[in-house]
Amino acid sequence: MRVAVVGGGVSGAAIVRALRVHGCEVAQHSRATGFDVLRDDAVSALAGADVVVEATGVATTSSRRATDFFTRSTRSLGAAAGQLGAHHVLLSIVNCTHSEVQGYGYFAGKTAQERLARQISPRLTIVRSTQWFEFARQNLRRMAVGPFALVPAMTIAPIALDAVATALADVAVAGPEAPEIELAGPETLTLWEMTQALPERGTVPVPLPVPGSLGRAFRRGALLPAADVRVRGPRFADWLARVEGTADSSTLG
Repeated sequence: MRVAVVGGGVSGAAIVRALRVHGCEVAQHSRATGFDVLRDDAVSALAGADVVVEATGVATTSSRRATDFFTRSTRSLGAAAGQLGAHHVLLSIVNCTHSEVQGYGYFAGKTAQERLARQISPRLTIVRSTQWFEFARQNLRRMAVGPFALVPAMTIAPIALDAVATALADVAVAGPEAPEIELAGPETLTLWEMTQALPERGTVPVPLPVPGSLGRAFRRGALLPAADVRVRGPRFADWLARVEGTADSSTLG
C-alpha cells in the first residue's frame, strides 16, 4: 500500500514511522521536502497514492488565518484524493467543532476544514485526538515572554502522539470503515499539572486564566472526550519518564 503523508514536524514523522511498521510504502510531503500544500499541484505530487493522510498545521490563533490555511489545504488534498481514488484520512482535534470553543481561532479553522472535507472527499475518515503529551513543552516555547511562559488554564485528557500515529496507520491500512474516530489518553489532567512535571523547563511557568466564556469552557472540560472515545495509553508520567528521562511523577500525584 502506498501512502502519502502531507505534513511535517513531529506529527508527520510519527505517522511515517507508524505506517512503515505496517509495511506501507510511504512518501512524506511538506515544505521541508519542497511541497507547499497551498501552491503546488497535489494531484501530480501525490500520484500513485492509495491513501492521503492530511496532517498539515499552521502556528496561529487567528480565526481568519487558520480557516484560510486549513480550508485551502483540504480543498487541495481532498480534491487530489478524489481524483486519485485514494482514501483521505484527516487528522483533527476532539471537540474542536463544539460551539463553546469557536472563539479559539485554531479550532474555528479546524471546524471549517472538517466541514469542507465532508463535502469534497468521497472516501474520508476523520481521526480526532485530544491534545498530545508534547503540547506541554510546545506551549512553553510558544507562550514564552522573556524568562517566563504563560500556561493557559485548561483541563484535557492528553494522549501520546505515537499512539495517535499508530491509530492513523491502522485506519490507513484498514480503509474507510468509519467516518470518524476519536482518541484520548487514559487520564484527565490540567495543562498546568503537565507543565509542572516537565524537567528542565528553561522558563518560569506562569498560570494564565483565559478570560471570558472560552476560558471557562477550557477550565471546565470542554476539551474532554465523550464516554465512548477510544482510550490509548500510556499515562503521562510513564511517557515522561521514558521520553524526557525523568522518573519524578510526584507532581502528578
